[in-house]
Amino acid sequence: MGEPAHVMAGTTGQGEDTMKASLTRSTALMQTANRLALRAPAALKIAADPTDKMQLVAAYIQALKAKAVSVIGSTIGATLVPIEYNGDFNWDWTTGTGDINKLTYDYISGAVSPSTDIPGACAVGGTGSLPMLYGQLINAINWQFNDADQKALQAAQTKSTVQAQSLVATYTGIYGPITHAQFQAAQTVSASIQTPIDYILMYQAGYLWAGIPSGSMPLSTSAMQSSPNLRKLLQYAPSSAEPVLLEISAYLNAYGIGASLQDAQSVGSSLLQILKSNLTPSATNGGVLQSNPPSTQYFPGFSSNKQPTDILSGLQNSSQPAIVSFTASSAQQSAYNISFSGGGSMSWGGWLLGISVGANFQGDIAAQQGSGSTFDITMSFPGVTVIPFAPAAYQPNSDGATGWLDETVLYQALNNYNNGSKDSGFTFPSGLPSGIKLGPGGVGYLSAVVVSGYPTITVNFAEGDYSTWSQWLAAHASVSVDLFGFISLGGANAGAFSAQAKQNSSGTGFTLTLTPPPVAGSTSAPDQGVPVLAGQVAWLGASET
Repeated sequence: MGEPAHVMAGTTGQGEDTMKASLTRSTALMQTANRLALRAPAALKIAADPTDKMQLVAAYIQALKAKAVSVIGSTIGATLVPIEYNGDFNWDWTTGTGDINKLTYDYISGAVSPSTDIPGACAVGGTGSLPMLYGQLINAINWQFNDADQKALQAAQTKSTVQAQSLVATYTGIYGPITHAQFQAAQTVSASIQTPIDYILMYQAGYLWAGIPSGSMPLSTSAMQSSPNLRKLLQYAPSSAEPVLLEISAYLNAYGIGASLQDAQSVGSSLLQILKSNLTPSATNGGVLQSNPPSTQYFPGFSSNKQPTDILSGLQNSSQPAIVSFTASSAQQSAYNISFSGGGSMSWGGWLLGISVGANFQGDIAAQQGSGSTFDITMSFPGVTVIPFAPAAYQPNSDGATGWLDETVLYQALNNYNNGSKDSGFTFPSGLPSGIKLGPGGVGYLSAVVVSGYPTITVNFAEGDYSTWSQWLAAHASVSVDLFGFISLGGANAGAFSAQAKQNSSGTGFTLTLTPPPVAGSTSAPDQGVPVLAGQVAWLGASET
């Protein structure tokens, strides 16, 4: 079969259409079949009916998830979902210097959505589709007042009109008219700065004279309004600003409730601006570099609280394996009837278990002379391990905000939009971007993956003729293995399964055991993939935190 036949979450383009296409893997399995059909030898048969294939894959990944739950327990297990097969997971995710393995990043940065082919399962999108989708959502959100608060703000502005005009006149008399370039600079701090009074209060006083660090929100108008010593609060104001500070105090006294309303709008607008800015990652806002291969470009941050050494220890634990079993029997027209434990029978027109050595030796173990017609297959996945991951959450701090994902904003905007934007706050004024759904079953991300070592596979040929069948495999003790002819097992270690067949002690039939190499830390560990048994998904907009 040449190359491994797995589907890996690959890099998507930056365009909107490409990004949307990466949201789901609904056709990934058929695309896998098509690619295999193009590059595999003629002897490899791919089932013509995709329904059979989808049913088979559904049974397989649901069995993986169920067995993972039986090992890790119901507390975490209750939150797990089957994951549509899309390749191996690279467990050695960081070198420990704040970077992230590109192969790991390719997997975890994909947006998750419900599978359109397999009920109850989830599909992982292409590389970077999660931050791209999130960026579309943030760009579609505004902070706005409801009718009552808008009227209250207008009344406060009317009441303080004389003081506002006096403040602007005093400021411009000292420092000159506020230029377009100055407004542009101020709007990089807060998009809500639209008028001269906004510029003076929120930018000149609340940001520059207050000494607020770059990347942080301006000082609130309410804080200036309630301060007993405005000169001390605005400690970086020059001596020439004394008349302006007196005018600010007079204006804020007249402004009343307008100060708290304006603050709410300013904080919301500033937060949206920071979130948009941090989606262009850097060394200072929580962006991460990639390793394997190393990058000089920064990417939106993801991390785990589980280090590679701890993950490796879990993968090397051979106790309590997840054991998946199914039976198969030969049917007419080179097909099989396959049944997983507890499930019904399915018809499958492809291979049962493919074995290959390069391009010169390959075949279906169940299609060889002496194989018989009945097969019991057991796959024992050792070292079941849960690896949590999370996008870098927005975190304000004195040196500037870091992180890019803020669930509170999405949650409030979704709920406010759903109730007709009756509350002041974040909302989607024009609705959600086309094709994006929030909340449970919408768009989410992998908050954890459950992985294991590669399985030891035992096949009992209940009616097989050992002496005849063993001649086919006799020359090869190290092989590649493909389940059903299209799910490649072994990842970077493809070809390293050791094969051993022996006559059953009863004298009837024989058993084939395929043993993978153990997971081991080495200089090549960043390239080592392991199978994903299940995943845990966090849905965007479903929770305030």
